[in-house]
Amino acid sequence: MIASYEMKHQVPYYECDATGHQTLAMLFRLLILASEDHSDALGVGTAKIKEYDGGWVIINYAGDVDRLPRENETVTIKTYVEAYNRFFVVRTFEVYDADGKQLVKVKGMFAFMNLTTRKVASIPEPLIVPYQSEESRRLPKVARPQLMANDLAWERLDYRVRFFDIDLNNHVNNAVYFDWLLDPLGGEFLRHHRLVNLKMKYDHEVRAGEKVDSQFIKIEEKNQIITHHQIQCQGKIAAEAEFEWKLV
Repeated sequence: MIASYEMKHQVPYYECDATGHQTLAMLFRLLILASEDHSDALGVGTAKIKEYDGGWVIINYAGDVDRLPRENETVTIKTYVEAYNRFFVVRTFEVYDADGKQLVKVKGMFAFMNLTTRKVASIPEPLIVPYQSEESRRLPKVARPQLMANDLAWERLDYRVRFFDIDLNNHVNNAVYFDWLLDPLGGEFLRHHRLVNLKMKYDHEVRAGEKVDSQFIKIEEKNQIITHHQIQCQGKIAAEAEFEWKLV
């Protein structure tokens, strides 16, 4: 049986935006915290991983959102490793309200990276066996954003990487990208639209002192609103995303 882990969390006001809902960036910080606590509980946390000169890196996320948690709400975050192969792991995250209704379900594709070579490496068996997951040559699909042409009419906003955006790995924390991606949409749009689906892909690390260009295009057809996003840094795409929205 797969070894799952659950973590309860009460959402304080400072994790929320002006709509009273938890921000997407804060939600993903909590998802990663749950995964780290899960690993610690199984004895394969950061200290153990360092013995193999490695670390987990996120490749991409995909998921559905019924609604984001609200201020003061107590939610349960459940996570488990669904499947893995020699190089990659698919981890699932589920968020439930107090009545057991699922609010969010996200899958993430992770790779094991050698921290000396900065290249993907084979996952050491002692680090994956405790999750009691299924080894599979064909992993569950984690959908990626649709690739959009660069000659479209992208709207854009520039950001400077702040000291407080950098984590212990000396690059921008993965959750910060969600703020960069969504902020250019503007308050009017974000107040009146609800996120229902997301696809997010990381391409390159962003480091302290660099500047990023957040771009998006909006497509509306048949009562469907989709925004496509890119984060560019020094002429390279650092991250891509696709969000589906419903009018509130």
